[in-house]
Parts: sequence; C-alpha cells; structure tokens
Amino acid sequence: MKTIKEVAHQFNVTYDALRYYEKEGLLAPIQRDAQGRREYSTADLDALTKIVHLRALGASIADIKAFSALFQQADITPESYDTGIAFLQDLDHQLGQRIAAIALQKDFLTKKIARLQAEKARLSSTSEQTD
Repeated sequence: MKTIKEVAHQFNVTYDALRYYEKEGLLAPIQRDAQGRREYSTADLDALTKIVHLRALGASIADIKAFSALFQQADITPESYDTGIAFLQDLDHQLGQRIAAIALQKDFLTKKIARLQAEKARLSSTSEQTD
C-alpha cells in the first residue's frame, strides 16, 4: 500500500489530480486507513498507470472513461475491442503527428546550430589571420 504522497511522486501528478481521478470514477474508491488517509493498492497503481499514459497521449477524462467502460462490461463483444482498438490507433496517429512535428523542430535546431558554429569558425579564422 502506498500513500497519496508516494503515488503523486511516483506518477508525477498532484494530490488534486489523484482525488479528481477517484471522484470521476477513473479510479475505484481508494481504501482508507484508520485515520482516513488514502492507501493505494497495486490494482489502483495499475489503473493509474493506464490513466497517466492515456492523459499524456492526449486522451480526455471522458475518453478514458469510455475506453475503460468498454472492458468493464460483463459481456465484452468484438465491437468493444474494435472501438478500443480504433481509439488507441487514433492516439497512435496523433502521437505520430506530434513526433513528426518535433522531428522538424529538431532538424531546424540542428541546422541552426551548425550554421552558427560555421559562422563562429569563420569569424575565428578571420580574426586569427588579421593578428
């Protein structure tokens, strides 16, 4: 069992975010100790891992609720899997677009650094020649 402080640190989220995820039903009600402090179980941490990853990928709270609901039904259907797979594929596509945009920025920076280094080298060699 982990405290809210340990869990917040482990997942790099705020206490408020953890309470909000519980309030919104993304996390099952968290067990409490005798003093009323939250105690997070391994199952809670597994659920939180999914939530944190999906949020980082751009999923909204509503998206995560809908995705989770697909696999909490008593009778999971092939359509449930199709919907879940489509959702994850959409997140994957969005992530690919963000990676491509970041790659462009990385390329820009690499070229800019190389250009400035070349200009500096020319300036240094010119000043050495005039000495």
